[in-house]
Amino acid sequence: MPKYDAFGREIGEDTLEGLGGTPYATRRPAEPPRAAVPRPEPPRAGDVRGPEAPAPPDAPARQALAAQLRNAMAQAEAARSAAGPPSGLVVRRSTARRGCLVALALVFAMAGLVVAGGVLLVGSVGTDSGGTSGVLRAPTEKQAKPTAPPRGLGPRSLARRANFAAALRKLRGGELRLTDLRLAPERIDATLLTRGGRLRHVQVQPGGALERFGPDSGPGFDSSSTIPFARLRPGAPERLARQGAAKLHVPVSTLQYLVPSVFSGTVTWAAYFKHARYVIGDAAGRWQRSYP
Repeated sequence: MPKYDAFGREIGEDTLEGLGGTPYATRRPAEPPRAAVPRPEPPRAGDVRGPEAPAPPDAPARQALAAQLRNAMAQAEAARSAAGPPSGLVVRRSTARRGCLVALALVFAMAGLVVAGGVLLVGSVGTDSGGTSGVLRAPTEKQAKPTAPPRGLGPRSLARRANFAAALRKLRGGELRLTDLRLAPERIDATLLTRGGRLRHVQVQPGGALERFGPDSGPGFDSSSTIPFARLRPGAPERLARQGAAKLHVPVSTLQYLVPSVFSGTVTWAAYFKHARYVIGDAAGRWQRSYP
């Protein structure tokens, strides 16, 4: 009597026989999967190495130097990490300030050496000239103060009779004739005509010093009008200055300059004061009229 399993199939019956399958009893067990054999990868460009080059003879020294550099960099990095940014900034600022103070100290030291050298030099000069060693003495002679230029009819004014007479003697010469003259208390500016028809510019200063300005001009000034020296009276400028100041009711110290001129053979003088005021006088310096 056949036996059946729990699913109602007869035990030993091939349920796949009608479907063309292989009987269960004759089926071969499945073969275990084979392990995958790794394929060799193609060599990379960087992996291809040729024969190794021999190490240079100074390789140990280089390695030692590299090790020292690494140690120094590691120590510096450790010190920087331990100190922190703020402390490093303070150190740099303090270092910069210390450098500035040192530079200023050197400058002051050099200046002190220069002053000390000058003092020693002056002291040695004083010793050599008979002074006491190490003692600086003030000069005994006072420096001469610059002399103020003369004004009006002061003692040194060239408008005074005696001073103007001496200036005329300086200007007069056998070959010279006067074409222009400007008489001021502090100087006399004159233009002279030489016998060769050339112009010469000169100046007379207080004390009688005569100064010549540049070389003579070219010829061709023979027809220039001139003032004979004999027609100029030495006392005319001083007289007109005093009378003109009195007529204008101004101090004689406000006199600026006097100018002689010739009109129709007659010599006249003009005295100019401050504020564009002036007077006209004759050849002897006698007042004639005032302007304005």
